[in-house]
Amino acid sequence: MLFLYGPFLLMDLLDSSWYYSEEVDIGSFDYNSVLTKAEKAGYEIEGSWPWPGNFSGFEPGDVSEVRENFGSAVLVQNIRLNYKDDSELMVFVCENGTETGIKTCIAVSNFSHSDPKSPLQLSEFPDDSWMLEKLGLLFGSDEKASEKYLEALKKAAQNQTWDAEIQVNESPDFPAVYAYLAENSDDSSYDNYVLSFYGYPKIGSDTKEVFLKDGNQVGLVRYFVPKAGVVTYDKENRYMGNRYIGNKYIVELDSSGKVRLEIIMHVGSVGESIPEKKYRAFFREMFEEMGLPPEAVDNFEFFHTSLMM
Repeated sequence: MLFLYGPFLLMDLLDSSWYYSEEVDIGSFDYNSVLTKAEKAGYEIEGSWPWPGNFSGFEPGDVSEVRENFGSAVLVQNIRLNYKDDSELMVFVCENGTETGIKTCIAVSNFSHSDPKSPLQLSEFPDDSWMLEKLGLLFGSDEKASEKYLEALKKAAQNQTWDAEIQVNESPDFPAVYAYLAENSDDSSYDNYVLSFYGYPKIGSDTKEVFLKDGNQVGLVRYFVPKAGVVTYDKENRYMGNRYIGNKYIVELDSSGKVRLEIIMHVGSVGESIPEKKYRAFFREMFEEMGLPPEAVDNFEFFHTSLMM
């Protein structure tokens, strides 16, 4: 239980009953609009909100496959283009991008570079022709601009260790990059894991889309799919000692359209239950106020369990 809920939530579950559902895909919705309505309705929001807030990433633009899979709020964290088996070109949002106004970092690395304290050698760079082509693809730049970036990377390699990295004021042309990866691969797959901090709500999922050609990786895109929990308490319960004493209703959702429902009943509720008609009606009301289809609640199957001291 500590692993699942953390030390703070555990106290609410001891000597309590609760209901939970598995995750259900209810279809696309506007993540920001739903949470804005939830906030206006007086619900508490935990997780990735406001969005994007302090989270950084590139807008994916008009790429239907990405929007359909991850929703309108998804961000691209980084893009990797692979040269043969041992080196890659990567772009990502710089850590200090917000402070300096410089948004994008470009990095070259070589997996065969064994000494992390030594500079990357020019012989470890991908071929110039490949670099110029991919820099032009990433930024839609002309040949002179691509040459300028390549020269800056080579110069940076002399003063840095492990890899070569520069900062630029341009954002990558993600639709062009995605089209290139789709056209130059014969297979792709997703790998994701949920991001959270021990004892705190989940904030989203870190998802990687890997593109392969003849079994070799040609590129990778890393996405961040935001997640939030909308929380409220039933009207039959009261506020006491800086906390609510009662049944806690939670709608956990992410921007891809996946939703999970949960009810944590009040302390001392072991053996008690809530009529199904009642809790489904409560969730339907929440959905309606959040701008989600109330009838979607009918698609959830609930499980009931207890935890006793």
